[in-house]
Order: sequence, then C-alpha cells, then structure tokens
Amino acid sequence: MDEFKHLQALGYGSVYFVDDHFLLQPKRIEAICKGLNDQGITIEWGCEGRVDSVAQHLFPAMAKAHCRTIMFGIESGSQKILDRLKKEQTLAEVTTAVMNAKRAGIEIVHGFFTVGNPDETVEDMRATFDFASRLPLDTFGFNRLCVYRGTPLWQEYVKRGLVSERDDWYKYFKCSAIDPTCLSGEIINDERRAGLRRLFLYKLLHYPVQTYRLLRRFLRYMPVRDVVYLITKPFLGKGQGATKAEVLSRAVEHGQMKDAAAQLTQMTDDMLDHVLQESRAERLRIQQEAEGSRELPMVENR
Repeated sequence: MDEFKHLQALGYGSVYFVDDHFLLQPKRIEAICKGLNDQGITIEWGCEGRVDSVAQHLFPAMAKAHCRTIMFGIESGSQKILDRLKKEQTLAEVTTAVMNAKRAGIEIVHGFFTVGNPDETVEDMRATFDFASRLPLDTFGFNRLCVYRGTPLWQEYVKRGLVSERDDWYKYFKCSAIDPTCLSGEIINDERRAGLRRLFLYKLLHYPVQTYRLLRRFLRYMPVRDVVYLITKPFLGKGQGATKAEVLSRAVEHGQMKDAAAQLTQMTDDMLDHVLQESRAERLRIQQEAEGSRELPMVENR
C-alpha cells in the first residue's frame, strides 16, 4: 500500500502488475483490494492471468478497488491448437472468464492471441478470429508465436533439430520461420489481415457501444491519424509498412528480448524446467485449496 500511495502522490494515474500468477492468489488479491479501499487509494491498476483462475469470484471486488484492465492469455480459438500448445484450458473456460470480468465491471478486458502455431491450419486461424469476434473483448492482439530458450517448445525444437543449444542459445525465432508444420509467413499475414477485417466489422455491428467507447479512449492518448491507420490497416492491402511508433516499439522490444535471452544463460535448462514444474505444482495446490474452501459461481455461456 505504501508503494501505491507513493505513486499516487507523485501523480501517477495507473499501475500494472506484470505477474502471470496474479489471479492464482486469491488471498493476496483480497488483501490488495481491502487495503486500497480502506486507505482511500484511487489509483487505477491492471493485471494479467489465466482464464482458469480460481479468483474469478473476486472480479467485482477488484473492479470496486479500481482494477480497470485484465489481460488474458487466450492464444487460440481452436481447441486442437490449445492442446498442442499445452495451455491446459478450454474454449468454454475462456468464454466464462471474459464474461465474468465484463459482468463484474472491468472496463478493459484484453485477449492475447497467437498465430503461426505448430500444426495450425488456415481453418484453425479463421476459428481464432471468429472466436475473438464473438467474445466481448475490448482489445486484442494477434502476434506470431515465437519460441524462446528454456520453454517446452524450445526443448521440443532442440530434439527435432530445428534449433541448436550451442549456436542459438541467445536467440528467439518465429515458429513459422523454422518449423515446417507451421503455415508460411505469407499465408499467416494474409489470413491475419482477413481475420482482422472480419473482426472489426463484427465488433462494429454487434458491439457498437463498446466499440465507440474504445475509440473514444484511444483518441484521448493517440493522434487521430494513428487511430485511423490502426483501424484501416487490414483493409489497405500488403503494401503498407509499419508506422514510426511501430518501428520504435519493435526496436525496443527486440533489445529487451535479447537482454532477457542473455540472462537466461545464467542457469541451465534443467534448472528452468525445475522452476516450471514447481510453478505448476504450486498452481495446482492453490486450486485444490480454493476448491475445498468455496465453490466458484457458475456463469452460463451464451
């Protein structure tokens, strides 16, 4: 709470928790929300988490404590691809989590999606964009899947001879660039443009109020020309390049990823695998404790 008060005193309007497991710790969330309300702290905040979170019953309390954004790692609208990526989640769980967050009053619910996944077909990609269209998401991102050292997919690629631990230890790759089971980059980009066109039109027709509010929010912080370009880019064809802001963003991200990759070389893959296994075990323990103490409310999928 002291950090929140300090940031609010400095004039900051919002903070964001970069913590994949934030929604898996109900007691911590309850304590944060209670502290913010009791001390009259009005700074807005956001977090990210899994759709199978055990803390969904706390979404109303989070909204009351000025949580304005929740970002879910959805990845795909194809159950086949979710299983291939070992996400351990279902499309029904995705729908329930997004609906619960919106009904609780969370202003912005974001969905992270990936394209160019191993064994993904054109039909799978189209299913992803159609699924994203039907969800009441406020914002969304569709990024090419990359493989990073220390992840299970990297270890799979080492065994398949697609990457080398000796030569590629500091790199990361777009899966479609090295995995023959992925669609080609040209097909992925074509389908992504077509999918975004369908998604934009669907949102405009079926969620007009939500779309209007989102555009109004964008216009508060972005030049009109950038907002117009963001919306029209999927309709402009292949010849359109990145904006200056996109170029700068990619350059910064690339540098950060290289630094992160270098830091991963400080530990062995066995140690990284041990950390991942411990994390999964802790998540399972928390879920079992929560299920034993309370029953989550059921939300009808519509």
